[in-house]
Amino acid sequence: MKNIFCILIIFIISASTLCGCSLVTNPKLTKEEITNTINKIKKSKIILLDVYHDRCVSCKNIEPVIEKLKADYSGNPDIVFLKYDLSNPFTVLQSKKIAKAAGLEDIYKSQRYSGIVLIIDSKNKKIIDSLISEYDIQKYYGVIQRDLAIINAT
Repeated sequence: MKNIFCILIIFIISASTLCGCSLVTNPKLTKEEITNTINKIKKSKIILLDVYHDRCVSCKNIEPVIEKLKADYSGNPDIVFLKYDLSNPFTVLQSKKIAKAAGLEDIYKSQRYSGIVLIIDSKNKKIIDSLISEYDIQKYYGVIQRDLAIINAT
């Protein structure tokens, strides 16, 4: 009986790994965290949305670039960083909670592939730029500055 139980556990873990699911759930977002994020979005001019999957090689290469950008723009209220994590059903649900509250549902629904970073106008919720499998931080700086200048001019 013990051997059958062990085999069943190994099968479940293997199956979840093959499908890209994780048996470990992330902590749930609180209403306060969602509200804080929505308030930041309302005050911002652009949203940088990282469409991510933990098994995506491009995503792993983009991640340090996004972290550096977050650090560099941490004091700038004009830009908000969001991550749409496609890694497992729990992270997808958490990401969709923010998308729904922020009015970004249509953009999130249209994203089926990871390794993409979208620049979104936070007022009209339209994609204004996208970077696909891009690892050059200088390109991000250029796109962000250009898009902020365009939005500021309108």
